[in-house]
Amino acid sequence: MDDLLRAAGLDRARSIEEACRLVAAVRGRPLEVVEGDLGPGVSGLWLAFPERDLVLVDARQTLPGQHRDHVVAHELVHVLEAVGATTAAPVGACRDGHRDPGELRVERLASELMISIASHGSSATRLTSLELYR
Repeated sequence: MDDLLRAAGLDRARSIEEACRLVAAVRGRPLEVVEGDLGPGVSGLWLAFPERDLVLVDARQTLPGQHRDHVVAHELVHVLEAVGATTAAPVGACRDGHRDPGELRVERLASELMISIASHGSSATRLTSLELYR
């Protein structure tokens, strides 16, 4: 697992909810996942406010379950990258494509997180989840 994820303790996460709690602890403020209408082509969005972080997921464009969790994982990686940045953190980060090398890296790390979470589940969950990432 990548050092960024490991440093936040995400190698121990057993669910996307636990991953959110760990990222919130690293940030030192609450992190909430909410559903909303984000517009065409945008499935997830992270917004940083002074008192909390919001990860918005577009329920109309995101399937429930693992697809939704992957969108959340992607946004969590953006949050962690902002924590380690030497410049001021962005107000938000938006997932609407994967042409940019930075977005490809975030997507790879989100997949690593999802595989790690799946590997901590039951045997049936692991087999089902890991099959999605072949």
